[in-house]
Amino acid sequence: MTQYTTGELAKLCNVTVRTVQFYDSKDLLKPSDLTEGGRRVYSDDDLERLRVICFLKELGFSLKDISALLNEPDTGSTLRFLLDNQKKELERRIEEDQAALMKMNELRQSIAHFNSLTSKTFVVIADIMDSRKKLRNMRIAMSLVGLVMDAAWIVPLVYGIIAGCWWPFAIGVALALVLGVPISRYYITHTAYVCPEDQTVFRPPLKDNLFGRHTPSMRKLTCPACGKKSYCLEIYVPNSRPTKIGNCLVWNVDGDRR
Repeated sequence: MTQYTTGELAKLCNVTVRTVQFYDSKDLLKPSDLTEGGRRVYSDDDLERLRVICFLKELGFSLKDISALLNEPDTGSTLRFLLDNQKKELERRIEEDQAALMKMNELRQSIAHFNSLTSKTFVVIADIMDSRKKLRNMRIAMSLVGLVMDAAWIVPLVYGIIAGCWWPFAIGVALALVLGVPISRYYITHTAYVCPEDQTVFRPPLKDNLFGRHTPSMRKLTCPACGKKSYCLEIYVPNSRPTKIGNCLVWNVDGDRR
């Protein structure tokens, strides 16, 4: 029967001598024999046991679970139980890592909108990330209402062209206006913009809000604080009471909007 020293065993399993000694202290891997000089000697069975320990360790099992598994007579059922628990734990960690990765990507995207970074910037970014889901849901709701508004006048228009009957078209236009006014008001009162220069959170005058050049997420506006005109990031804000500066409504950025 082949015998191995601690160093030889460690080398075969690609671990350190200190690791083998640690497993010995935890009663996970006891040497089969000791030399006259007191040196540990390991057998082929010990080598296989260490390989199993290393394999289970790579799967994320704790030493306590590994010890329970190796000392359990019914290894099969115990292993299945431990694997199920470990699978759930790994899935939970993956979800946490994916959520963290998503937040990191959102943070990188948010930082790209600012020309300079200060402590104030990170407060604003935290607000932006917290409100992003609400802003997305609001846009989806507005898109759905917009489809209903379009259908309300386009379908009667087509019918009027074909049949020469125009009263349904008049009703459709009136319905579109009835839906359009409150949804537009809701949008205007629940969105604001962040200046990339000084991170001021503000709502511009109605004219600039409606007719300013814009992208899906930004609008070219003049900041009421620094006076610079640039593309400002759109964010969701509660229908709270901001401070008025000139023609603009401005919020503070400490998480307690006035």
